[in-house]
Amino acid sequence: MIKHNLTQGNVGKQLYTMTIPMVLGILSIMSMNIVDTFYVGQLGTDPLTAMTFTIPVISILLSLAFGIGIGTSSVIARAIGAQEHTLVKSYTTQALFIALTIAIIFAVSGYQAMDQIFALLGAPQSLMPLIHEFMDIWFLGSFVVVVPMVGNSAIRAAGNTKLPSYVMMSVALVNIILDPILIFGLFGFPRMELAGAALSTVISYSIAFFLGLYFLACKFRFLNWASCYVGVFNSWRAILRIAIPAVGTNLIAPISVAITTLLVARYSPESVAGFGVASRIESLFLVVIMGLSSIMGPFVGQNWGGKQFHRVDLALKLSFRFASIWGLGVAILLWFLASPIAGLFSDDLTVINSATIYLQIIPITYLFLAIIMISSSTSNGMGNPMPSLVMSFLRLIALYIPLAIGLAYFFNLWGIYLAGALANVIVGIGAFIWVKRLKISSKSAHKKSIL
Repeated sequence: MIKHNLTQGNVGKQLYTMTIPMVLGILSIMSMNIVDTFYVGQLGTDPLTAMTFTIPVISILLSLAFGIGIGTSSVIARAIGAQEHTLVKSYTTQALFIALTIAIIFAVSGYQAMDQIFALLGAPQSLMPLIHEFMDIWFLGSFVVVVPMVGNSAIRAAGNTKLPSYVMMSVALVNIILDPILIFGLFGFPRMELAGAALSTVISYSIAFFLGLYFLACKFRFLNWASCYVGVFNSWRAILRIAIPAVGTNLIAPISVAITTLLVARYSPESVAGFGVASRIESLFLVVIMGLSSIMGPFVGQNWGGKQFHRVDLALKLSFRFASIWGLGVAILLWFLASPIAGLFSDDLTVINSATIYLQIIPITYLFLAIIMISSSTSNGMGNPMPSLVMSFLRLIALYIPLAIGLAYFFNLWGIYLAGALANVIVGIGAFIWVKRLKISSKSAHKKSIL
């Protein structure tokens, strides 16, 4: 069983060596979204707007996968820290079954209710053929996206972030190659436009699907037949105890995106397209913080399981220190370059204006958003997902939605995006206070552990 021991060694060096591969991997996946947006933008404003309307729905499925992955990573990391290798195999095997089940249910129900779903999101009837063109393929192939995401979480729990990174980079490379070929019909292939963008994504993730199963079964030996029928109930209970609140946490984000899309759609379809462009650009600039927060779960999990609580405290201090520097730098950069960057994706002035407003307001609060993300990953790694759920609910539901509705009345698009910034600041401060008051002790660890 291949694993990296995260309970010993230099904390700062371990965070650095784990984060860099994750950043490269996440950056690769984010580049897929950027490339999709760029090429679809060449088809016109309507296809770009149609794809933007799909973001909340796709985000829901990804949130389900993230939640299951968080539960999987948490229990596996703590089992590794406690030297419970039999549990590691059982958790990994059953996590893949959970992921496959969720993906199939989501795909079937989403495919059948597609028109009603996008009507609720405010998509005009004229865009429905374009939305179907993209989502018909995406729904049918969604299982090849979800299962490898959960499998990669199991590998990261073992302290290995390089292999998941290589897999993600392979996916992105194939997608970048296939996108223009299938969208525009190059080299004798038929011109598929939005359907081509969806098909290239499904084909690319199929590679991750098979590579992930190979690594888990042959390299890490995290899978075995006995785990398919022995200890199934206990494994599902342990994973879902973390995964269900984590899914709730991650589902709040696409719900918020859906509401934002609905609010922005009141102004114009072009404004929605601008919001979509800004979201893609934002994800690219947040990739470092996403990479750092994603490895905090496995790091905290192993050290929590191994009762190395002082290392968790040090990791949080180092992470917050880095996040403050990164957040400030990105905010300054985007304040001056928001409009030129948005202009790379569309020549429509309304689209550019909508994206620019977002990118000049929200990034100012990236430091606070980073604190929230790191604190959430820490709580999940400890086996206590409730603080993460509370932070997400307060930020995106309790604060953002009322503020967005109220401020939009006075400031239009500016008000919607200003509401997001205020919610980040308020909850970010709360998350920092929670971490400072967190008493890391063996007694609290015992109470929170599921092992």
